[in-house]
Amino acid sequence: MGKLTGKTPLSTVFSCCRPCRTIIGFLLIGLMILSCSGYPVRGDRPRGVYHRVKSGETLLSIARAYRVDLQELAEINNINSPDRIEVDSVIFIPDANQVLDDVMTAARPQPSPSAPGAVQKPKKTPKVVLKTEIPEKKVAAEPEKRQEQPPADVTVKDRAAFSRAAERDAPPPRTIVKPETEKTADQPVIPKEKGGKTEQLRFEKKRFAWPVKGKVVSHFGIQPNRMYYNGIRIAAGEGTAVQATADGLVIFSAPLKDYGETIIIRHEDQYATVYSHLGIRTVRGESRVKKGDRIAFLGKGEDQEEPYLHFEIRYKNKARNPLFFLP
Repeated sequence: MGKLTGKTPLSTVFSCCRPCRTIIGFLLIGLMILSCSGYPVRGDRPRGVYHRVKSGETLLSIARAYRVDLQELAEINNINSPDRIEVDSVIFIPDANQVLDDVMTAARPQPSPSAPGAVQKPKKTPKVVLKTEIPEKKVAAEPEKRQEQPPADVTVKDRAAFSRAAERDAPPPRTIVKPETEKTADQPVIPKEKGGKTEQLRFEKKRFAWPVKGKVVSHFGIQPNRMYYNGIRIAAGEGTAVQATADGLVIFSAPLKDYGETIIIRHEDQYATVYSHLGIRTVRGESRVKKGDRIAFLGKGEDQEEPYLHFEIRYKNKARNPLFFLP
């Protein structure tokens, strides 16, 4: 290959070793998937604050007060029901800078500021318009009406009595009532209230299967020692078979620093699963697997008191709580 110098291109270094390029490519993919998360890869102290629950507070009100997604808050704290949190319990709030003393006030929706210069128009009350039709005075009298006029030789007293009788017999003026059946254009329309539904947590219990039969000894998210884990630990006997939790493509199968023997499977809908601290891997990279296929056997590391599987579920390269997906 010749003498290597500082200017020798990498393509020349690996030109004679295609398997080396393949292994390095898988290693880079695995490191990218394990590192592209909003939280530390290994157990570490995450960024955020710890809130002590007061009387009357719910997980939903706490999420609204701190402007945090309810689903994320529940998964990090391993809470299956947003209404079942105990007073004086401590909840971790990710990415928060300070603890809020009055959650109920902060959780109330803020009224949207009105546009500058906008003037509210007073509400108009419906009006009833009365119109009175006054009979028009006829210019020419009809011939038969002339006979009703008093004779010229009657007295003034008789003429006045005759006029009063004519007014009494005349039909009364018609009164027309105009109802307002249509709303005017400037009249405000008050929307009806819609029945609001309480925000619910999302579970997908049928998407994945358990990778190994055993006991969960470490949960996702915040631990009692206030450290953060990206997955769960399932303790089982050494040599226990590890299965693929769903159909997918093996995109990584190799040893990984701090994780030991590791397998990463890519699934549909941008999901991926991570299996680490394995003993023996039985699948290679770029292999297609079905749900339930055996992919490895559980082993025991030098620093492990008992064999366990470290298992992660990731969505768009972000760690999710596996217990929200496993049946």
